[in-house]
Amino acid sequence: MHILLLSRPVVNAGDYLFAARSLEAFETICPGSDIQTGHISREYELDYLNQFDAVVAAGGPLYDNRFLTEAAFPTIRYAETMLPKLHFLSNGWYGADAEASSLSNYRFERNIIKNLNAIERRGGTFSCRDFISEYILKNNGIRTVTMTGCTAWYDYDRLDIYEPICPAKIRRILLSDQGITKDPAVWEWKYIQMERTISLLKKLFPEAELAFTFNGGIRTKYSETFNLRICDLLRGNDIDFYDISGSKEGFSLCDATDLHVGFRVHTHIHCMSRRIPSVLISEDARGIGCNTALGLHDIRDFSVDRGRIVSNSQMTTELEYYLSDLVQCDFQLLTSAYVRMNIIYKDFFVPFVRRIGFYDKG
Repeated sequence: MHILLLSRPVVNAGDYLFAARSLEAFETICPGSDIQTGHISREYELDYLNQFDAVVAAGGPLYDNRFLTEAAFPTIRYAETMLPKLHFLSNGWYGADAEASSLSNYRFERNIIKNLNAIERRGGTFSCRDFISEYILKNNGIRTVTMTGCTAWYDYDRLDIYEPICPAKIRRILLSDQGITKDPAVWEWKYIQMERTISLLKKLFPEAELAFTFNGGIRTKYSETFNLRICDLLRGNDIDFYDISGSKEGFSLCDATDLHVGFRVHTHIHCMSRRIPSVLISEDARGIGCNTALGLHDIRDFSVDRGRIVSNSQMTTELEYYLSDLVQCDFQLLTSAYVRMNIIYKDFFVPFVRRIGFYDKG
């Protein structure tokens, strides 16, 4: 079986993580397959694509009008003509919120629907990392959809562990940065949310050491001013911070951590896959989708006021109550999420990958 596995890592550490886990999934579930990796944004000749038995677009918020264009995803222009089937693995929707009206009103553009319908008609398949993304696809007329979770949910060394791995006392906490900071209009309340989160963690865990990660970098195109202000906040609180952009290696910081609290979906997912206690604060539909798919309490840093995204003034209060409950039960409230991850892995993720690899033609 000759598979072309496409992903789209650019800067964000999380993109590199799910790309690596996607490759690992095929190597584990479809051993013996010949897998070639590539980038979704690259232009491939039709003759090159036709050498493969399957083409897989893995991970990321690909179910979005911005990312399904032929300019952003050139391979999709061959939806009608290339010989291999095109499959989507653990992709998601990039929505600003998860309000019922936002979900029901989202429509793919006409040329995108045309290509997606062609992919489905010719035997291609779609999988999603959460139920929100599944709804978006089905509400746009796509039917061969499976909710498989994110490829990064599955750490093959710890799949059969159903208990959180943590010491009796929390001594090191990892805090991940906010990702939705391109718009200067949100900077002030986002800064206040981070300031309050740090104060809360210091109050609840006074003896713990805090560390901080910038998953997408510090000196970024749109958010550098905000990020540098956060750096000053961290220095003022004696918190070490790390730029982990550009690879998945920075997630190794999680393995020296007793607890993650933060805003980055893939830091949360990595910790959950490693059974390290984690709390994700949702910034948009991606975080909400992850938390609800895992059956976890969803705390949001935002609320929706007459169609506008504004600060959730109760965020840190919700976070305090939830963290207190988690500590009281030695984080056993997370156990059901581990069970759910493994059910989805065995009953949905594995069969989906096996069908792509022709290990199961049922």
